[in-house]
Amino acid sequence: MPYFVNQTAFDDPNNWRRAQGVDLNPKNAIVDPRGNVLAYAQTGGMIAPSRFALTSGQKIYRFGGAGRTTRDVATGAWWVEQRQFEILLSFAQTHDLALGMAVRLLCLAPPEWSDISLLVRARIVRDLLAWRGLANTVVIPATAGNPTVRLPHQNEIAARRLAQLFIPGLDGPGTARAAIQIENDYPLDAEASRRGFLYL
Repeated sequence: MPYFVNQTAFDDPNNWRRAQGVDLNPKNAIVDPRGNVLAYAQTGGMIAPSRFALTSGQKIYRFGGAGRTTRDVATGAWWVEQRQFEILLSFAQTHDLALGMAVRLLCLAPPEWSDISLLVRARIVRDLLAWRGLANTVVIPATAGNPTVRLPHQNEIAARRLAQLFIPGLDGPGTARAAIQIENDYPLDAEASRRGFLYL
């Protein structure tokens, strides 16, 4: 039996690619005339993800929403540690922003990906493996009626440098329930989480 609950998912090279922001959906891939995939789209994710062990007792935080239940949000892969969450809070307070907007700016989460209307706090109860790294630039090409979204990373500014976690496998049958205990959830104002967001 693996020492880490999500060892198999962590060892899957596709999850390392997802941590880097690679979209493995064939419908979004660049293909040749025969339909063979030449390249996958990539945006966001993290720069140079490194292996990171989460041990029992650690607190982690995840943002989600759009009508999803707390349990559904908790099965997602993208989280932040407690210290990084405190950086988000401090940034929001310093700049008089809603917490959701601070997440957009430091975690590079555009409205197209989440309305950031729910915060989940959980505690690790069985050791997990994660990829950990700094956010990479997000570019979402313009679509019909929608402008291009561009969120450049700001890792060269110490106050805006924030490491994120990509924890693969939490969406597997029973994995989230076995590995994390949800301690609380907090509704966030979805409108405040995008107030002031600028499209470029």
